[in-house]
Amino acid sequence: MAAVNSVRYIQNLNTGVELIFCNNVAISYPIHNHVSVLTIGIVLDGSVMLTAYNEIKTYKKNQTFVIYPYIPHRISAHNSYTLLSLCIDKNIIHCYAEDSIQEHVMTLLPDALHKEKISQNQIIYLLNRLNLAVKFYSLTAPADLHPCSQNPLITHYKKQLELYPENKFSIEEMAKNAFISKYHFIRTFKAEAGLMPHQFQLQNRIRKAKRLMLESKTMTEVALTTGFCDQSHFIKQFEKQVGMSPLTYKLSSKIIK
Repeated sequence: MAAVNSVRYIQNLNTGVELIFCNNVAISYPIHNHVSVLTIGIVLDGSVMLTAYNEIKTYKKNQTFVIYPYIPHRISAHNSYTLLSLCIDKNIIHCYAEDSIQEHVMTLLPDALHKEKISQNQIIYLLNRLNLAVKFYSLTAPADLHPCSQNPLITHYKKQLELYPENKFSIEEMAKNAFISKYHFIRTFKAEAGLMPHQFQLQNRIRKAKRLMLESKTMTEVALTTGFCDQSHFIKQFEKQVGMSPLTYKLSSKIIK
């Protein structure tokens, strides 16, 4: 379990840029995806294993990786590592020039690093990979990265689970409305969203909970608002998905407006 200051989140709500700094941790994250952000990571020390794109690859010091929206992935580690991840809202990629996105990132780096050390070369590696990833994502049709289903109701329910994860959704009912079997619905949904429906809903509940906690909501309010039966269940699922308690996450986050 991560301690306060071992992982820091720095977000700029105006630009849609977030930096996540994992300092000397051995946290492993379960299979998940990022529905709204393009992620670029650089290993500053140690190594991590990234499962994505149907392969398992080890990234060592100074190596970078890219995770596009909706791509299911898992990060695991046997020993401590230091990792800097840059998350860019996919919706701003088409709104800003590459230089502007880079400038937004540079304004957050001092807050992210604070007392930590990152070499000039590591900053260059990160920014170079950022530019390449932004160019690729800008030129690539979204369907090439996460193809849409030929059944419009599958896409509809994926969007509903993304926007309103706190609501109750029955797989049987969704499948019936889509005029397909339950098992066909699950397979088709996973092909489009990258995760099983219940996994996708859970991670979006956690994502929404993160936002609410930063709005000074109480843990009970957050739990009930995001569809969890009680605070205890919410905390258990949050720790499993994020690798830290909700309180630790809140204390580790900084919002820049």
